[in-house]
Amino acid sequence: MSGRRWDLHFHTRWSDGRASAVDALARARALDIGFAVTDHNVIDGALRAWSLAGDEAPRRVVPGIEITTLERVHLLIYFRRPEALLRFYERSVGPWRPRGATATTVLPRSAADLLQDLRRYDHVTSAAHPFALAKNGWLNARAQYGHLAAMLSDLDALEVLNGEELDAANARAMDLSAASPKLGATVGSDGHTLGELGNVTLELPVGADLFEVVRASAGAVRDERPPGAWRRAATHVAKVPYFAARPFRFAYRYALRVDELQLETEVPRDPEPR
Repeated sequence: MSGRRWDLHFHTRWSDGRASAVDALARARALDIGFAVTDHNVIDGALRAWSLAGDEAPRRVVPGIEITTLERVHLLIYFRRPEALLRFYERSVGPWRPRGATATTVLPRSAADLLQDLRRYDHVTSAAHPFALAKNGWLNARAQYGHLAAMLSDLDALEVLNGEELDAANARAMDLSAASPKLGATVGSDGHTLGELGNVTLELPVGADLFEVVRASAGAVRDERPPGAWRRAATHVAKVPYFAARPFRFAYRYALRVDELQLETEVPRDPEPR
């Protein structure tokens, strides 16, 4: 995958984002960037974005997924082709995905099991926002992230700059990456709205391959976020409609074993590009 700048962490309406795949693609084209669709526990947004991109897909879209493992480690997993993402999902994620799963669902599989399954694919796996207290859980923070340290040798990269996180958490991730020379680096907006897409990108050398640049930590980080802690508050405000619609639906979903996507009638089909 080539291209000059990549936002490697973005969510669409298929999980807890606000953007459709077609709108995210249009925004990426306007910014002249590539982006990874990394929805929580689902791949439909990634597959849709790749399909809409047509011939330019390899230089515009990375098919991906974000999975919260049994240890509450958030794994960002990237593939070169959508077919590989689909095979991985069908074999290693879908059968374990609980009915009624949401963006906050923990997949009942360990990180070690998932990383073992991934050995058969050409992929890159990065630990997302490794020092995010709210997302990774207070108990993990108190344990000094021993779960993450134990798997560093099996990861390809760490996310060293997350657009939603405060500077202190990102600084700790950068320090850990610097102390682990065999570990690559990813960055991304972790955006949930179109306005966030492209705020944090990895700039590649001309003609370079994205996966190789990530593995070698050879890209240049571009941070174009608004300054201050308000930027994090704004991203969480964008998620309010997603979570506000769900409290009274949890019992219904689990009682009747209804999948979350079956309730999202406005999500499954994006309009065709004009």
